[in-house]
Amino acid sequence: MHDALKPWEPAPGAWDRDAAAHLWRRAAFCAPPSALADTLKRSPAEAAAAVVDGPAEDPAREGLESIYETILGTNSADAARAWLLTRMVRCGHQLREKMALFWHGHFATSILKVREMDWMLKQYRLFLDGGLGPFGDLLVKVTKDPAMLRWLDTESNRNGLPSSNYARELFQLFSFNDATNTETDIKEAARAFTGWHILQHRYHFSPALHDDGEKNVLGRRGAFGGEDVCRIALEQDACGRFLAGKLLRFFVTPRPDADVTAAFGAELKERGYDMAAGLKLLFASRFFFAPEHRRTLVKSPVEFVVGAARVFGLKLDGEAAVPALRAMGQDLLAPPNVKGWSGQDDWINTATWIARVRAARHLAGAAEGRFDTDQAWLAFAGGALPAAEKGLLGGAGQRDLVHALLSLPEGHLA
Repeated sequence: MHDALKPWEPAPGAWDRDAAAHLWRRAAFCAPPSALADTLKRSPAEAAAAVVDGPAEDPAREGLESIYETILGTNSADAARAWLLTRMVRCGHQLREKMALFWHGHFATSILKVREMDWMLKQYRLFLDGGLGPFGDLLVKVTKDPAMLRWLDTESNRNGLPSSNYARELFQLFSFNDATNTETDIKEAARAFTGWHILQHRYHFSPALHDDGEKNVLGRRGAFGGEDVCRIALEQDACGRFLAGKLLRFFVTPRPDADVTAAFGAELKERGYDMAAGLKLLFASRFFFAPEHRRTLVKSPVEFVVGAARVFGLKLDGEAAVPALRAMGQDLLAPPNVKGWSGQDDWINTATWIARVRAARHLAGAAEGRFDTDQAWLAFAGGALPAAEKGLLGGAGQRDLVHALLSLPEGHLA
């Protein structure tokens, strides 16, 4: 195992509230300051495992699950978005919610083409239910999902007229992306997905429309079907590196070391691409807790809004937050293109910064309970509140204080 991926064994005093807050900002949507003391009762490895496993009971999740069918029945994309945001704020298994958001950006399907809100929400459910399990299982389920079948035109696939759209993105965006796949590989793989259609809002295989002839895909020969092609993609060494790079950029650093990426990719593949096992390794590692990786990621609009609600105890109005997120550049269920959101520096420009400051004002209007300014800032942004700002905010009222804190540039880094 690469040294950077070995368990972090902190020097005396290094496993502190700032380190615990770092874990919660990255592996979750922040934690209320009161939760940090409980985190420090565990070792870093135990804390990482607890974040990945989630709580034994999650009443908030159970309550939100009870209205899932009602949300589907509304056929409202904004109602679905509000429901997802509410989950992120309230559910105890925070990583489950955050991994669903990760996969939503990875398999970047948009309602603008799918046009069926319930299909989109059911696809998001795949990410919630399987996002911490084996990637191979999730990949096959998403490949057969009606939203994806429509999004990348698989529903029109038939023997003699295969569409290469899904096969191309499977090889270049979903499982790996290197020079090992050729246009011939893509065209051959497309034949394997012929006959994969939608019937009565569900995946349906049509044998009469399937090309059951021999295919040559990435050096393998056989009368492959679509599931076989997914398996072949997972067998590529590049798959581990590709997934590792995406996970490291999402959870750790915008520019991960190539050797660490390759090593983490090998660890993922060795674990059968089981996301829970891989993330337990990552979140307990020296690489994850390295000081140079803290406060280096720009918070996405969702991370900013949900994190603020959790740290400052804000009563988030999910429906009101949806247009604010859209103005900040992150419209759930409608990623900008098949590559998803670019993230990092692209989250902030002149227009989106103004939208973030406006969102800060609206969020502050929901501030009610009291909080310790220093501890809340540490949980939300990490480190100490800059002395100059702390002096200026000393006499501010509660809502003005929240508004000011959320408007500080440092608060937009994780």
